Amino acid sequence: MEIKQLISELEAMGEDGERHWYTRFPLFGKTVLEADEFYDLISQLKSAVPQEVTAASQITSERDRIIEDAHRERQKIIDSAREQAQLLVSNDSLVIEAQNRSKEIIKAAQVEGDAIRAEAEQWARGIVERLENYMSRIAATVDKTKKAMASAQPPGRSGPSGPIS
Repeated sequence: MEIKQLISELEAMGEDGERHWYTRFPLFGKTVLEADEFYDLISQLKSAVPQEVTAASQITSERDRIIEDAHRERQKIIDSAREQAQLLVSNDSLVIEAQNRSKEIIKAAQVEGDAIRAEAEQWARGIVERLENYMSRIAATVDKTKKAMASAQPPGRSGPSGPIS
């Protein structure tokens, strides 16, 4: 995933940043980063996020299609069960047997359709939850990086393209 790679590069940039003599004091440890490289990575990260959102949208569409297919299949099975039940109704003894069998088939079809739909929904929910978790980790990393950059600026100075906001 492109976003993970960009975040790793941001982390490496923070770890590999140049440490100055005046920042080696334990209470004032700061790291100086190359602002152009940092802003370039942030820009790449911003452009990668819409791709991830598009992928999530496609997953949601696929989930909806699977659920719709499950509903159609369930309806086909139910219709088939009803047809079979109508064919079996030829006399009194067969009527009772047919009614019982049709109820079983309808119940089995509903259970199968519900299971297919539940499985599809669970799969889609898992994908969306993983995406949501991933996005929150990205946001936390960006916030952490922004705070680190803000605290890395000497008092009274701003970066080459203005203060970080």
